[in-house]
Amino acid sequence: MRLSFFIIAILLAVVLVTAGCSMVTGGLPGTSWTLIAYEGDDGEMARADAYATLHFSEDGKVSGTAGCNSYSAEYRGSGDQVVFSSPDTTLMYCTGEGVMEQEGRFLFLLEEVRSYQIDGDILMMYGAGGREILVAGTLR
Repeated sequence: MRLSFFIIAILLAVVLVTAGCSMVTGGLPGTSWTLIAYEGDDGEMARADAYATLHFSEDGKVSGTAGCNSYSAEYRGSGDQVVFSSPDTTLMYCTGEGVMEQEGRFLFLLEEVRSYQIDGDILMMYGAGGREILVAGTLR
């Protein structure tokens, strides 16, 4: 009987710990942002010219416009750590100068995000090694 209780207690602890690892991240659920800047191919931050948004739902989904196409992905993490799944997108082609290039780069970088920080109305997202790769402002 004691052994059964001990095994059940350990299994419960494992379930609770793993559940905490898959939960969505603290400060992101229920927020909406618009892209301000992103890391260009050259490693330098570039100003976002096309309108791109991020809407974080309470159920671990992020969606918005990537500049031309709509997208959605899943996100998960804990504390300041966050990862995104590969985004699903619509497949329109937009003719505005640089729109498709920015969109492709934004969607690529979204998958590269490993952590984030919110400072007032600014969301900063970081890739491997802590390099800043996406910056967004509060969407009002």
